Amino acid sequence: MSNWCSRGRIPRRTATAGSRCARRPAICGSRTSASCGSEQSSRPRRRDAASTNPSRRRDNVVAPRLIHLFRLFPQQEPRSLMSIPVPSLSRPPLVAALCAAGLLLGAHAAQAAASSDNVNTNATAGANASAKLNTTVNDSNTARATSNVTELDAVQVTGRAKKEQHPQRPASAVSRVRGESLAELHVEDIQDLQYVVPGLYIQSTDSNDTQLTIRGVGDGGGQTSGDQNIGMPSSVATYVDNVYFPRPGIIRSLTDIDYVDVFKGPSGSVFGQNATGGAIDIHTKGPSFQREGAVSVSYAERNTSKLTAALSGPLSDTAAYRVTALYAHSDGAVKNLADGGHLNGYERKGLRAQVLLRPSASFELKLTADYGAESATPARVYKSVADSFPATARKIGASYVAGGRETIVDDVTTTAAEQGGVSAEANWKLDGGYKFRSVTAWRHYRYVPQFADELSVRIYANSGTAVDDSTFTQDLRLESPRGEFFDYVAGLSYFRDNQDTEAHTRYASTDIVNTYAGNGFKGLDIVRNGHLEDEMSSAYGRGTFHLSDRLDLQLGARATYNDRDASFVRLNRAAFDSGDLRVHKVLPSASASLKLQINDDWSSYLSYGYGRKAGGINVSAGAAKKAGLDTLLLKPETTRNVEIGVIGALVPDRLTLQADVFRTQVSDFQTQAYDDANATSYLMNAGDYRSQGVEVALRAQPLERLDLVLSGIVNDARYTDYRRALCPPEITATFCDLTGQRVFNAPKQVLALSARYNWSQGDFKPYASARYTYRGWTYGSVDNAASARVPGYGLAAFTLGVKRPGANGDWDARSGSRTPSTSCTTPGSMAAAR
Repeated sequence: MSNWCSRGRIPRRTATAGSRCARRPAICGSRTSASCGSEQSSRPRRRDAASTNPSRRRDNVVAPRLIHLFRLFPQQEPRSLMSIPVPSLSRPPLVAALCAAGLLLGAHAAQAAASSDNVNTNATAGANASAKLNTTVNDSNTARATSNVTELDAVQVTGRAKKEQHPQRPASAVSRVRGESLAELHVEDIQDLQYVVPGLYIQSTDSNDTQLTIRGVGDGGGQTSGDQNIGMPSSVATYVDNVYFPRPGIIRSLTDIDYVDVFKGPSGSVFGQNATGGAIDIHTKGPSFQREGAVSVSYAERNTSKLTAALSGPLSDTAAYRVTALYAHSDGAVKNLADGGHLNGYERKGLRAQVLLRPSASFELKLTADYGAESATPARVYKSVADSFPATARKIGASYVAGGRETIVDDVTTTAAEQGGVSAEANWKLDGGYKFRSVTAWRHYRYVPQFADELSVRIYANSGTAVDDSTFTQDLRLESPRGEFFDYVAGLSYFRDNQDTEAHTRYASTDIVNTYAGNGFKGLDIVRNGHLEDEMSSAYGRGTFHLSDRLDLQLGARATYNDRDASFVRLNRAAFDSGDLRVHKVLPSASASLKLQINDDWSSYLSYGYGRKAGGINVSAGAAKKAGLDTLLLKPETTRNVEIGVIGALVPDRLTLQADVFRTQVSDFQTQAYDDANATSYLMNAGDYRSQGVEVALRAQPLERLDLVLSGIVNDARYTDYRRALCPPEITATFCDLTGQRVFNAPKQVLALSARYNWSQGDFKPYASARYTYRGWTYGSVDNAASARVPGYGLAAFTLGVKRPGANGDWDARSGSRTPSTSCTTPGSMAAAR
């Protein structure tokens, strides 16, 4: 048995922390650094958040030391790069109906608004928050814009306990992280969110390979390198500014963010598209009627640099704009012994523009366009190889490296991704206190990889899976007035996705290829072309009955019709033509919760959630070869969740507590298997598992300038019925029984501690912070291979900084570092320095 990653015929899998090595013809490996804690609070607080500032760690051994140079204008940082989808008109009736409904209601609202006085509210679309080293300049002649977002501590965990919560929020715990905290903590992409939100687990090797799980519920090996991702949706929905993102990995840079909410538990009655595990809801900062701007520069080890800029202000009394830009670069942490250079680096560029039109007090329209590009040099490192491999290497004259952060790549290995999109969000205030919202978005994503082997001789000329993906979404939502016995949110949504993939493995034209892989592989091109069309139409609603001043009952439901068509053709080796494949199902989602306001300081809630994730289609010849044609279609995945929680103040304004107990049952778990004979991965319904545990967050302020946070989760996630599981490489049987064993990507314990202290020294405001996070061991692959077990590890982070507010702007300089408290090298994983 070989213990390293595989593409095509290369020996089977590296033991990685979440890398599904030998499961795909793409890059293996993932980051291993732990969360450095989360700041959590059960109550909104109108004071500075106590936040910490660990530097971003790149190599799992010694994190970079950051010195942020300067930042002009107010508190901003450019945001993520995204996608450009084109709506298909091949099935227009529902799209036309949705758009027509929006236009009719819009016309009615516009007519009502025309009779009213124009009002310039001078309000921003979101709260502004400072981050990083900065200098801030505001137009003193323009009134400060107000925010409709309650000022929160750095991380807030909420339940159904607060009257002011929006009626659309699902019935489960929610963790909120504000934008300024993301910047201070160096949470720069979606994968970094797991370091500040307990229960969230994210692994990613590139923009096309990202897995999300919440409390152990999420992608079962899906979202992997295109070949599988095209056929199986995520179990955790990701939204940016109310627009659904089917590929969360394309959110490469979390910059210019207002806040991020992480919803835990089935959230389909609100978020719809495949939110059985939960949802990540990202909101960027919007245009402001106040002139403001920001520039931020940072530099770290390995020439890791980042430049962000944002500029916002009025165009007129009724229009405002916001423009953000990003440039980031890193050489990478993996040394290439073939040429002495470095791999695992990246270069990112992004631009985003928004225009807000507010012609009256009852109507506003926000138009957004964005574009981003990323080029990267991903690399894998090997922990070890099988005893028989050195003899094979000598036979072909190959050198290789096992262990450490070194590799041998004698050919080009790159990935290139482009993404962009346009969206329009219109909001009307109707007569009687009703509100109506329409969100229309069109996005596109393109990914082109070229991977080489990690040997000193040329075996593969090129391998990988290219993806071209376009989406169109439309959402219409009506919200009733609040404060009556019954209030509600109801709406219609439409989603269409068109994906094309080309999975290819091209062997070099040298005689050693036949020696290594077998006769007939010299110069062989193996190509699999796939196409998928995914369409979802749904109606949803959520209503709250205010049974008394202290007791609320909330009910929600969504019905989604999903129609999915796919086909693929494999050429040159194990040729296969799938023909037309189709899955069409009605996917129900429901939720119910009971909330009790015990007194002014304490509240509790009980909630139940049910959801079904869309069935999948195997766009892989391996499925039919391994288990027959019937395996090309997957059944929907079903999730049921029960949760009870309490929120309150143990000592008012000094010590707060949030705690919840949860149990989640997942049936027909969608995951992937691996066919050794054909060296290909495929999707399957794996059986059932349950996840249960407790989450706790304590926040204390023993001194006026000192904030302490203790948060954590204990989660026991185990298979309850998984008798025909994929066997790990150390077992030769075809199937194994994993019933009763731990679910992969679900550490049993996560603990986070943090502290922040600030003081005044004349015009200066120094501050210091420290964090420690421990994450328990977990399996990194779905078969629970012993070689893929990731040991528990800890991460300590320290930051020292100083701020100086001024009439013409603020600046903030800081230096920080973070190092592992235990040996945190993941066996066989890519040295993550994205």
